[in-house]
Amino acid sequence: MVSKSEITKRTKPAGAASAGQLDDVDLWRSMSTSWKRLQHDAEKNLLRIDLTLAELRILKVLREQGSSPMNRFCSETMLSQPSITGIVDKLEERGLVERVRSREDRREVLIAITAKGNETYSKGIDLHRQFVEKALSALEVEEARSLVSLLKKLADASGAMVKAPELSGAQ
Repeated sequence: MVSKSEITKRTKPAGAASAGQLDDVDLWRSMSTSWKRLQHDAEKNLLRIDLTLAELRILKVLREQGSSPMNRFCSETMLSQPSITGIVDKLEERGLVERVRSREDRREVLIAITAKGNETYSKGIDLHRQFVEKALSALEVEEARSLVSLLKKLADASGAMVKAPELSGAQ
């Protein structure tokens, strides 16, 4: 774990980095911009078959877990309930999913993948896998391992910081 004093020693204030050096905000911006470019390119790739990453994630959940209530998608896809509703509506219009009543509780509406949805998911995941493999081929095996390790480390640290009282804004 890197302490705040070590970060201060390691970096200069935002905007004060000398040529060739990144301060923490510039580093964060660079990572964010790179991730957004990757996401954008992945979305563009899937749009060739009229599918979005969010739609692919929902079809994946249905394929792996079977018929599901809408609220399950929030935790599985990290999308909000209103977003899920809109995406499921579009998938239903295209015949990729259908709404069905639960046999156990007729008040509950489940989302089920259709045969066309299964076919579209298969095409989409194959196309996405090819894209990911091609993008990651720019990295050596050891670079990919390091990247995974570093991203996990950052995610763990940011999760801990969000919970830290000194970052909550309460004083």
